[in-house]
Amino acid sequence: MKLNIYKFVVQIMFIRTIFSGTVLLAAFSIMAADWPVWRGAKGDGTTTETVSTFSDTPLWEMNVGSGYPAVSVCKGKLLTAGNKNDQDIIYCLDAVTGKEIWNYTYKCNANKSFPGPRATPVTDGRNVYMVSREGDINCLDLNTGKLKWNKSRLASGNVKNLIWGICSSVLLYDGMAIVNIGGKGMAFNAESGDPVWQSQGEGNYSTPVVFSYNAKNYLAIFSAEKLLILEPRTGNEIAAYPWKTKSNVNAADPLIIDGGTRIFISSNYGHGSALLNFDGITLKKEWENTNLCCHFPTPMLIDGIIYGLNGGYKFCAIKLSDGSVCWQSKVNNGSFIKAGDKLVYLEENGNLKLIKPSAEKCDVIKSVKIPKMDSAKSATMPVLAEGRIYCRNANGMLVCIAAK
Repeated sequence: MKLNIYKFVVQIMFIRTIFSGTVLLAAFSIMAADWPVWRGAKGDGTTTETVSTFSDTPLWEMNVGSGYPAVSVCKGKLLTAGNKNDQDIIYCLDAVTGKEIWNYTYKCNANKSFPGPRATPVTDGRNVYMVSREGDINCLDLNTGKLKWNKSRLASGNVKNLIWGICSSVLLYDGMAIVNIGGKGMAFNAESGDPVWQSQGEGNYSTPVVFSYNAKNYLAIFSAEKLLILEPRTGNEIAAYPWKTKSNVNAADPLIIDGGTRIFISSNYGHGSALLNFDGITLKKEWENTNLCCHFPTPMLIDGIIYGLNGGYKFCAIKLSDGSVCWQSKVNNGSFIKAGDKLVYLEENGNLKLIKPSAEKCDVIKSVKIPKMDSAKSATMPVLAEGRIYCRNANGMLVCIAAK
């Protein structure tokens, strides 16, 4: 056995020498991956990591304050945020141990209605970007936590806050920090904070998504009353599809499909879902029904099946082709990500599940009730990064669980 291990090490060193580490790094990225921004490195709720099971007990836990931010993980650092005593706190923790590296605080009224921040701090590997529920955008140094710039987007009165507070995380694209604030969103220079383009009015709860169609990049923003397709550098409108929901809540991110030729949107309050066709100029409806009404979590497309939370209560599956229902499970309301052929699913009652979905059934492989997580609802997306699963509830209980 020792001889075989020795041969393996020699072979790896040889590969590294010849290919300057490229092959080795590629192999490592399959086993462990960062999760630096909202919904992961690709912005689609997936990771290159796989998981077959996970531990029954946390590696570590801590309370980060009330709120709903998920975590971002980059270079061994974990970023999240919460609110304590009307102070928002952005945390940078050691992703392995949970030990605090730095924190940055600023005044923000926690509000009695679902208190705390909503957005998730994101990073480009050098800076950290966080949006408060009141629309303040902070850019911090990843290593030190020192403030680089701050912008208040609601102070002028030309931009409206939302009933339940600003939720959009920052989308980092082409040197810009883009957020769903204002009627058509707005963009800032990621290094300086200088405005690139802006809009007035009411934004919405989802996070912008950038995509490519016919070798050209576009920006999809789910606004208060429509899905917008914009030119990313200017914010100019290219196409729109009307989509008005009760209380103007469009919270799930647009789901980009088939190289940008199709876009799936879904909202709660009985509005339902629609599959739209995009030709670079217009958006046209392919189908629309009420079989899936996604409230907060963004749905996931796997092998022609869309998985999501119907009405914010039951996990279900519908066909991409026509929106017809495949099944509706007894899995409770929650949120999820995809790892390999499985879903890591956190129920709002604190149960962590590993699910292998298919068009025929919802196969729950493992379910564990995480200690202390049932002290409040868990409405925040779990994150798998570098072999660890991070879960958080509304009271700020953050736990780290080993994935296997």
